[in-house]
Amino acid sequence: MRRAVLDTNVIASGIILGSGVPAEILTAWRERRFDLVLGPTILSELDRVLRLPKIARRYSLEPQNVQDLLKLLSARAVVAAENHTVSAALRDPKDNPILAAAVAGQADYLVTGDHDLLDLGRFRDIPIVSPVAFLRILLSGG
Repeated sequence: MRRAVLDTNVIASGIILGSGVPAEILTAWRERRFDLVLGPTILSELDRVLRLPKIARRYSLEPQNVQDLLKLLSARAVVAAENHTVSAALRDPKDNPILAAAVAGQADYLVTGDHDLLDLGRFRDIPIVSPVAFLRILLSGG
């Protein structure tokens, strides 16, 4: 089965909006159409974003729901160490752990809306694609 790292922005959008491309990608994961690869940094960032007072209030996210969601993600995803050295010239060094998780988790795709990552196109033979492109791949069976 193919493996994909979903960047924090994709997961958070799918959770809080509940519809649209990121939500469809999360549905495909729940249907086991791909294996989700996450690193500790993505989980930590997701926890931080979902607990932001503005986000929590607007989308009625209770702390217990966020904690339960993170437990589910950790239990059902491949949690990869981020200990690989990333030697890409990145505009945003905060993207290093995401690339490291993709390498360590042997991801087939890295899915993100982050233009710094998308501009790379690929990293160590791992295509970096937008959510729309990844959904097309899933729908085509590719």
